[in-house]
Amino acid sequence: MRIINILTISFASLLFISACNSQEVKTCSGSLITMTATGEIESIPDVAEVSLNVKSRASDEMSALQGLSENIQKIINVLEDLSIQDEDIRTDSINVFPVYDQRNRQEILAYEGTSRVHFKTYDLGKITELMSGVMAGSDNLFSNITYSSTDKEGLEDQARMAAFKKAQHKALLYAELADNELGTICTITEGHAQVMPRRMDMMRQESMAMSAAPKNLSIPIKPGKITTTAQVTLIYQLEN
Repeated sequence: MRIINILTISFASLLFISACNSQEVKTCSGSLITMTATGEIESIPDVAEVSLNVKSRASDEMSALQGLSENIQKIINVLEDLSIQDEDIRTDSINVFPVYDQRNRQEILAYEGTSRVHFKTYDLGKITELMSGVMAGSDNLFSNITYSSTDKEGLEDQARMAAFKKAQHKALLYAELADNELGTICTITEGHAQVMPRRMDMMRQESMAMSAAPKNLSIPIKPGKITTTAQVTLIYQLEN
C-alpha cells in the first residue's frame, strides 16, 4: 500500500512539474512577423599578427641552411630589441631544396632555404618601425599583417545589441504599416557574431626576391579600423 502511495505522489509530482513547464513555454499563433538584421560596428585594432617569408640561397645545402638561420636570427634580434616577447614569436616550415636551371631541369644552379616567422605585437604605434627593422638590409619580407582585437567578446556583444535594435526597429515599422501592434517576442535566433580581422598583404616578384632591401627603407603602415558583425532573427506576435 505504501508503494502505491509513493507511486501516486511521484506521478502527481510529474504532472505538477509538467504543468509548470507548460505554463512557462509560450507559443505564438496567428499573425507573426519575422525580421532579420545585421549589426555592424567599427573599432580600432589593438593587436597585429605578422607572417614573414624568409629566404636564403647558396651553392650547397648547408650554406643555404646557414644563411637561412642567420636571416631568421636577424629578425629575432629586431623583435627582441623592440620588446616582442618570446611567447609571441614562432618559426616554422624550415625547408631546403634545389633550384634547377629552367632550360636544363637536370642542372642544379643553387640551393634555397625557406622558412616562415610569425609574431604578434600589441604596440601598433611601432608597426612601421618594426616592419622596417625586419626588412632593412636583408631579403626578409613580410607576407601579411592581420589586425584584430583582444576584446573579441565585448565587440561581438556590441554588434549583437546593434543587430537586435535594428531588427526591433524594422519590426515596429512594418507592424505600424500593417495597422498592427507589435506583441511579445516568440523566438530569438542568432545567425552569427564575429570580429572580422583586416589583412594587409605584400607581394614581391620572383626576380626581386633575392635582392636586399635598402637599409633606410621605411614603409608607412596604418592599421585603420576593423569591423565586427552579428546577425539576429526575431519573430514577434502581431496584435490587431
